[in-house]
Amino acid sequence: MNTALYYARALFALIEKKPKDGATYLHNLDATLKKRGHQKLLPKIFNEYRKLVDHKERVESQKAETPQQERTRHLLELYRTLTKTV
Repeated sequence: MNTALYYARALFALIEKKPKDGATYLHNLDATLKKRGHQKLLPKIFNEYRKLVDHKERVESQKAETPQQERTRHLLELYRTLTKTV
């Protein structure tokens, strides 16, 4: 794994826990990058962070059940119960 991914994961985890402190975390990240000489990684960190956010959004959208999926599930349950009794 690369360093930018580590920074992005740490930032993502912190913001997930306390979203109100996001500005503080970004300020601290900037100070840390300057201190360690990793300022050039900032665009890569942003890209990796965006990938993590996109992944989370995709997972949540897949978990949501649409009305059509719910109807299909009910029909399958009904079909299974009817075929067991016959």
